[in-house]
Amino acid sequence: MFDRFPRRLAAIWFAAVLTLTLAACAGGAIPPASQAPGSQAPTAPSASAPAPSVDPGAAIDVDALLAAAASKDGQVVRVTGNVLADETSAQLCALLMESYPPQCGGGVRLSGTVPAETLDALTTTTEPDLKKMWWGYVTVTGTFHASGEDGRPTLEIGDIELADS
Repeated sequence: MFDRFPRRLAAIWFAAVLTLTLAACAGGAIPPASQAPGSQAPTAPSASAPAPSVDPGAAIDVDALLAAAASKDGQVVRVTGNVLADETSAQLCALLMESYPPQCGGGVRLSGTVPAETLDALTTTTEPDLKKMWWGYVTVTGTFHASGEDGRPTLEIGDIELADS
């Protein structure tokens, strides 16, 4: 009886992670940005966020931000996580799935522009037959919206920098 408990717990944990991952991947489509194809700075469909004028304090992770979404709505926050960007959109992910290119597992949509110097420091796809993507571990400071334009949690980029992993 007791030797089955760890299997059941693992199965429940796996189901929860899978459910969260599928829910994150099934979120609403992100409208295309106004950038020309082939450009190097992914943007999301929002006006650029102004630089934060208040000290958001210590960085929190994506899961902590989502858990406190209601109390953080409209506030400037510092969040550390895995950025995953393509030529038209970017996300700050709680985790990156180990596919190639990786996929986002639970996160928030980023709005604004990821600077070219940040993209240059990230890992990227190099194969001509794969979609151009960038990913890496970063800290983003910006204004959080618990329910953005498309209903998904959104973080307006004020500042983005590489983080220690």
